[in-house]
Amino acid sequence: MQSSYITSAQQAHQLPELGAPEIAMVGRSNCGKSSLLNALTQRRNLARASNTPGRTQMVNFFAIDKADGRIILADLPGFGFSASGREARRHWQTLVTAYLKRPTLKEVLFLIDIRRADPPGEEDIALLKNLVAGHAIVTLVLTKSDKMSAAAGKMQVAKFKEHMEECGLVVPEVTLTSTLKQIGIATLQEKLGLK
Repeated sequence: MQSSYITSAQQAHQLPELGAPEIAMVGRSNCGKSSLLNALTQRRNLARASNTPGRTQMVNFFAIDKADGRIILADLPGFGFSASGREARRHWQTLVTAYLKRPTLKEVLFLIDIRRADPPGEEDIALLKNLVAGHAIVTLVLTKSDKMSAAAGKMQVAKFKEHMEECGLVVPEVTLTSTLKQIGIATLQEKLGLK
């Protein structure tokens, strides 16, 4: 597997036609999208990970080339960072809404920091409902699972599923990940056809 950065789009009209199936990574600012992308591609610094929320302001496209073809990973701007302001939030909504309508989009990885999964935020739930209503295939990923014990993590997953069901969202499967301890990375790679 070879991976590389392709391009970025700051505006909806800049979204490129890449002619390959795409997997989008969506989530709140600072939920670990860039770190997970690096772990999935087995590249330490392919996507720039930052401790400062709201750094990713564009859709960043990365190619994974395998013997049987190419897959695109798209790192979308994080949402919910209050300091970004109303104008930035409007820009986020326009850009991400346009991206999620792409016919080449095959799956969405929806990331939530495990510590924020009980309960999930209103923005998380609203976006998930929109994705499901739009018939996107969504894989729910609780990140940073190394921040709590395995038992606490299992309990958090159960509570998260309960919250989702209360909101009318059926969650068949949740993947726990930790890029620090490589938890769930191989499972996700296999599920997404990256191995």
